[in-house]
Amino acid sequence: MLSSSKDRRGGARMAELRTIPVGKIRPSPFQAREAFDKELIDQLAESMKTVDLLQPIIVRPHKDGFQLAAGERRWRAAKDAGWDSVPAIVREMDDLQMQLFSLVENLHRVDLAAPEREKAVYELWKEHYEPHKKSQTQLAKDLGLGPQTVSDLIAAYEERMKIHSAAVRSAVTTQDLRLTRGLEEPVRKDLLEKKAKGEIGQKELEDITSVARIASPARQRMAVAGVMRETRKARELVAVAKEEATQFAKGEGERIEIRRGADDNRLRRLADVYKDVRTYLTVANIEMIKNDTFRWKAVEVLEQTREHCDRVLRQLQNRKWYKD
Repeated sequence: MLSSSKDRRGGARMAELRTIPVGKIRPSPFQAREAFDKELIDQLAESMKTVDLLQPIIVRPHKDGFQLAAGERRWRAAKDAGWDSVPAIVREMDDLQMQLFSLVENLHRVDLAAPEREKAVYELWKEHYEPHKKSQTQLAKDLGLGPQTVSDLIAAYEERMKIHSAAVRSAVTTQDLRLTRGLEEPVRKDLLEKKAKGEIGQKELEDITSVARIASPARQRMAVAGVMRETRKARELVAVAKEEATQFAKGEGERIEIRRGADDNRLRRLADVYKDVRTYLTVANIEMIKNDTFRWKAVEVLEQTREHCDRVLRQLQNRKWYKD
């Protein structure tokens, strides 16, 4: 017999170590995991044919048998390994304690899918904490998680359920939803779709959202487009460098030469600047400035741009790179 303890409401809670027939055990109705990896269970079952179960499962009495609180993979593996019975800790638990046991076991495993993790915490919050005026801080303490983590999981579940695309809904992570939170909805929707399709990576999403977040709502889409454009150029430059490094490693070149990619990147930047000049330095844009002083300053910018371009062209003439 294991020593008795008290639950957080002060009531006695008895726990007993027993050997229980596997057929008398039923899965938990509060299991957070919606799918089990068959290959991992097969591997565990194979090892259990030669090695005893090191950690007992946890169950509660239920009707004419028992209900799993923690250890469903071990129980499934025991059945696959041909075990007739398994060691189990039997304890009296209410539904809240069952949910906590099941969730705590899974939450601290890296292979629990983001939607499963969010849903489990959200349902626990909605069923047993919010109705009884308990705080998310108390829920976080019971789960052994940080309050911000619990808040993020609950918010992410609510946001995930609003995503219309099933592919995007299942692919984005809790972190993706947290990073894009607060952005204009069309911008956020576009970013989450690109992330789900693999068009942008995690680091790229972090860079994009950090820039978009400080932009005004009206300029968020333009800011995102700018960062993504620069990101694509960087990826292309890295690809060129890898290709040339590979050629060097195979002995197909005398040295690693990335000038081709760097030149291409620099030329594209110049083309982008020219595009911006054509887009913004126009009569229409200048006439839209109502303040006379500001309008004259805009004309000065135009003159300074022309003077700078003339100066660069003269310098190129001296280097014989350019003929008028």
